Amino acid sequence: KVKTTNIVYVLDPKTNKTAKTEIVTVMENPTNPHYVRRNIMTKGAVINTKIGKAKITSRPGQSGSINAVLIS
Repeated sequence: KVKTTNIVYVLDPKTNKTAKTEIVTVMENPTNPHYVRRNIMTKGAVINTKIGKAKITSRPGQSGSINAVLIS
């Protein structure tokens, strides 16, 4: 399980390359709007990274890592 982290593996769909980058903050979370203020990340949450906005595709509480797809 991932309790705290600031690292995410982001896939760029245009180039099909994966990059390891740092998480800045949580932008939105469809699971619960209060999770944004507390920076809780779940599957489907949109996060702001050093290389742009990304949507989380993994389940951080179960998989042990955070994977995301770049959306902008």
